[in-house]
Amino acid sequence: MKVLFIPSWLPYRDDPLAGKFFLDQALAIADAEVAEIFLLNWGQNEFQLAVRRPLSSLKKLARLIPKRRGLSQIAPRLTEIRVPHLSWTSFVAKGNIDSLIPKIKLPEKPDLIHAQVTFPAGFVAMRLAEKHGLPYIITEHSGPFPFPEFLKRGAISPLITEPLKAAERIVAVSSHLKQEIRTKTGLEALVIPNPVNTDFFIPSANPRPEGPLRLFTLSNISTSKGSADLLQALKLLSLKTKDWHLFWGGAGPLLNWARQKAEDEGLRDHIIWLGRLSPTQSLEQYQLCDFYVMPSRFESFSLVIAEALACGKPVVATNCGGPRDLVNDLCGILVPKQNPAALAEALLKMGANFSSYSPQAIREHCVQNFGHKAVTARIGELYQSVFNAKGTP
Repeated sequence: MKVLFIPSWLPYRDDPLAGKFFLDQALAIADAEVAEIFLLNWGQNEFQLAVRRPLSSLKKLARLIPKRRGLSQIAPRLTEIRVPHLSWTSFVAKGNIDSLIPKIKLPEKPDLIHAQVTFPAGFVAMRLAEKHGLPYIITEHSGPFPFPEFLKRGAISPLITEPLKAAERIVAVSSHLKQEIRTKTGLEALVIPNPVNTDFFIPSANPRPEGPLRLFTLSNISTSKGSADLLQALKLLSLKTKDWHLFWGGAGPLLNWARQKAEDEGLRDHIIWLGRLSPTQSLEQYQLCDFYVMPSRFESFSLVIAEALACGKPVVATNCGGPRDLVNDLCGILVPKQNPAALAEALLKMGANFSSYSPQAIREHCVQNFGHKAVTARIGELYQSVFNAKGTP
């Protein structure tokens, strides 16, 4: 089976982590021999202009000029289709996405299209499906759904509703997102989570080193990721115990504010700021920590939780949507979102009890439900059902 795989974001030189989980999913599907994948790359991030960042946009324009269309083999059964194209916010001329469609020359006709996120990828999938007579699937990841730019006076933009209504199947990455889609559009979705590479994210073979309690968190440091809530919780935790360190990975718009706030609250000796982490650096931190902390205000899934579980680590997370599918009594504690007091109590409780959790049971829960093998098998079943229903020759 041949599948045209369309991500809404992809990694590029300036942001090697943007949309990496889409690329990882395509690699996992190809590696599992579920399908031969053709991955469409028009420079989803690399050539997306931003009116409020004119210097950045000029650099992107300059970078686009020498770029050429072409095919490249990324891995066995995974071919990238490069169609360099300028895009911008969806508010203006649909982000210039309509003019992309005539540029896309498929090396061969796929059996179906799989889009990741309704806009822009699902919109591109809809247009290509109309042009080539193909069925398509949309996997929705948005949190919240839909993103605010697609809401006007409470109504959802046709850029979202039209591709969803025309899709052969809709997939949501969590039960919470499935309910959001049903409530806001009346459409049904199948739940298939994001896969985590449990061959890469593994428990440490070394015993826990001596020392203070070690917490780890990794995210964009921003309001939506609950960064301020976590700082408040850590302040409360520090009033009850001093024997801990939080290793905080990531960057973001609140980084400078968060570092200053930590100083002001007397947390400088408790928080170690790690900056952006590569996957290998993230793995090291998962393995070294006693438990993982996820304080977000909304998550449609939470790949970082899945990665921590794959390493056998218990988790303290906010009950903010997607984490309900990942965290149970076997592997952690869920607390109300935007509630620093409850988060602090959970951190204190987990600090006293983390050693009572079974790393083997936590990892097995992750492998069976979110590992590459488990998730790609479900994706393969979905592809086959759509293929059979449409009678594609």
